[in-house]
Parts: sequence; structure tokens; C-alpha cells
Amino acid sequence: MRSVLILIVLIQLNNLNTAIAQSSEKFDEIEKILDQKILNDSTEKNLTMKSDPGHLIGITFLTGYMIPHSNEVNNVRGLNPRGIELAYYYHMNSDEVWLDCECYPRLGTFISYYHLDRTELLGHSFAGGLNFTYFFGLPKSFNFHLKGKAGFAYLTKPYDKINHPRNWSYATNVNFFLSAGAGITFNLLNQTEMQVEISMNHQSNAAYLEPNGGVNYWGLSAALNYKINPVIYPERKVENDPYLNQPKKTRWDFSFSYGISSNNFNIFGPPPGQVPMYGFTINRSIQVFRIMALLFGAELERNGRAIAIYRKLYSNDNVNPWRFSLLGGIEFLMGRTLLSVQFGGYVYMPFRDVEDRTYQRWGLVYNVFDNFYAGINFKSYRNSADHFSLRITYSIR
Repeated sequence: MRSVLILIVLIQLNNLNTAIAQSSEKFDEIEKILDQKILNDSTEKNLTMKSDPGHLIGITFLTGYMIPHSNEVNNVRGLNPRGIELAYYYHMNSDEVWLDCECYPRLGTFISYYHLDRTELLGHSFAGGLNFTYFFGLPKSFNFHLKGKAGFAYLTKPYDKINHPRNWSYATNVNFFLSAGAGITFNLLNQTEMQVEISMNHQSNAAYLEPNGGVNYWGLSAALNYKINPVIYPERKVENDPYLNQPKKTRWDFSFSYGISSNNFNIFGPPPGQVPMYGFTINRSIQVFRIMALLFGAELERNGRAIAIYRKLYSNDNVNPWRFSLLGGIEFLMGRTLLSVQFGGYVYMPFRDVEDRTYQRWGLVYNVFDNFYAGINFKSYRNSADHFSLRITYSIR
């Protein structure tokens, strides 16, 4: 009887151990499930943070030094404009943006006020437009960056032949505003950063109405930005990177541009007034880096000034207004937006109304639909604006 009781006790103990082991396995399974859920929740939270773009607001203070690039605006030499700017930035961080440039750039808007030092001569400037910031590498506690701004400015004291004949810097109230600069960005606190920049700034009407010497100045600025929401900027490990796995991008571009010029530095004296300038351009784009391509082209342009000037000098004769040039330069590939800088040289110029046979052309176009681009172009001779034009392009990839 005693042996039977001992056997029963041992069997019960064995059953108890088995039950405890099974319970332990179940607890382990529950723990694994909970750990996986926590991991999934954490991953989902991080992915959500990564996919949400950043939003920032900032204030900038600027002081500058004016540059008289021609004799007509020597009266602005040494002036020190001062400005204040309010800006909003949208900090992009999507897969598409990373694949375009291996960077997380900012796109935003700004409004600004500039005290142009000698206000009795130049007045005041109120500007607004878009800004773009390119960061070298991932945004972190310290970065180098490039920044560009473009928009419009309202200037308060334009040239007037009778009432204000001394201002040869601008002749219209509404002008174009352009700025390009480089600087550093560094964090001060968790959601606060500072940017210090050196920039070149330009305000003019792109030779729409003369005189148009332009308001040009180097600027030194300091900005304080506040990050409205914290954002993670991961270094993406993309297996199917088109830049690495596909042939480099190439394009043929066929463009038509149209603008107005009243250039005041033609070699025949006073400007002929506002005249149309239009032309046809063919460009070949060959990608060499992720965000940069080489650009080669040719342009046939109808020079409206030639007709106006020639008719004034030789009223009974006709003139050939067409001129042909070759171009070379670079193009920055920023997704659907293309920024180009080209240098051109005339190889056919039957009527010569300017001293230079070379020029610069700056372009900004946007891919509006399929193979069609639309945008603006700016042509200049050394430091003097020639004309501003609208451009439409059909591209063959």
C-alpha cells in the first residue's frame, strides 16, 4: 500500500513538472509575441517619423556691401544695405527625393525688407518669393549648405527723368529678386538651429526698362530657425537605385523663348526702347553625376534691337536681325526641376550691337507634363543684364 502511494505521488509530481514546463513554454510564446508587437509598433513609429517631412520657421538678419559694376551706378559704391527676412521651410525626406540627389533639401517661401542705406537715392525694398537649400550629406548637428532665392521685389524710388534722375540702378517699382549663397548650419538646441551665410544678391527688371544698372550687393547673414516638428533623416539603403543600376540620363531639348529687352549698353548710344527678343535652342544633356549633367547646345535668336537701331540709323535699308551661337555649361537635376548655367559665343552675328561676342544664360524650368517643360531664362553680358524670357521646351529622353 505504501509503495502504491509513493508511486501516485511521483506520478503527480511528474504531471506537475510537465504542466509547469508547458506553462513556461506558453509564457515564452506570449513574451515573444509581445516583444514582436512592441518592435513592430516601434518600427512603425520610426517609419512614420521618417516619412513625415519637416516644417521650420526662421528669421534672418543681413548686412551687405554694394557693388557698382558700371560707371552709371558709381554713386552706390560702398553703401551698406541691411535687411530682415521671415521664412518658412519644408524639409523633404522621401525616397524619391533621396534618389534624385542623395540629399534631403529644403524648399520654402520668404518675405523680406531691405533698407538700402541711401534711401533718398535708392529708397526701400520689399521682396518675397521661393527659397531652396541644398545640404551636403545628411542633416545633422553641423552641415555645409547652398541656398538660392528667387522672387519679386517692390522698390520705392525708381528712376524718373524729371523727379528722380540720379537713380540709374532701377527704373520700375516691380523688379526681379535673385540671391545665391553658401554657408553653414549648426544646431543650438533640440529644435533650434543657426545658419551663417555669404551671398550675392541682385534686384533689377531684367532690362525691361532702362536705366537698369541693378541693385547688387554681397551679403553676410545670420538666421535663427525653429523646427516645428522633429524629423529623422535616414540614410536610405535602396537596392534598386536607378542611378547605380540604370544607364545615365540623356535628353535632347528643343526650346522656344520669348522676352522683351531695352538694353542700354548697345554701342550706338541711347537704347531703342522695348523690343522683342525670341529664339530657338537645341540642347543635349548628358548626366555625369547624380545631380549634375553637362549641357551642349546651339541657339538661333532674333535680335529685336538690331531692327530698331538700324532703322534709326539707315531708315531706307534692311538689316538681318538673326544671330547664331554655340553654348556649353552644366545643369542641376533636381527631380522635375532643372537649373542650368550656360556660356555662349556668337559664330554668326551680321549686325553687332554689343561689344561682347560671349554671354551667359541662366535657366530654370519645370517638367509640367510628360515631355514638356516650362520656365524662365535670363541672359547677360558680363555684369549687365540683356533680357529676361519665358521658355517652353519639348524633351526627347
